[in-house]
Amino acid sequence: MPLSERTLVLLNPLKSIDDNKIIGREQVDLIRDIFKKILSSGDSYKIHEIENWLDNGQKINPSIAERILNVAHYQKAKFDANNPLKMADDSCGCGGDC
Repeated sequence: MPLSERTLVLLNPLKSIDDNKIIGREQVDLIRDIFKKILSSGDSYKIHEIENWLDNGQKINPSIAERILNVAHYQKAKFDANNPLKMADDSCGCGGDC
């Protein structure tokens, strides 16, 4: 399932993170807030979808991309832990992870 348009719009500010080796607290807060907004808006993502987005011409420093993925994974795990009864999408009808 590809990322939704709303999620892609929320991810756009990540392109503007400075190309430093060191990510400041302000940038980490921005990354965290973006993934919180995505999840709280009802959208969802898989880590490999975020990896694909980062790999597809985003020109983000690899160390920053790794930090973005770490924060995305942490926020998703935290969100899922706080919502244990969240129903999984079975829109394809196969019952598995499509």
